[in-house]
Amino acid sequence: MTLISLTLMAYVLGSIPFAVIVSWVFVLPDPRSYGSGNPGATNVLRTGRKAAAALILLGDALKGWLAVFLAQRMA
Repeated sequence: MTLISLTLMAYVLGSIPFAVIVSWVFVLPDPRSYGSGNPGATNVLRTGRKAAAALILLGDALKGWLAVFLAQRMA
């Protein structure tokens, strides 16, 4: 049961689109609609908003860290 719940939690955490959320907060175009089409920090950096790209990078790094941290605690 633990493996199933950890897998589900990791999936949910990984599916949080920080690039889309931060772009919406900064009133930027949807990052999936320009550049490479990849919703990530590098694509948002193409808009020239370094603060937005930094927040996306931090958010993506933290959600990866959180998934590993929770898995270590629960396993």
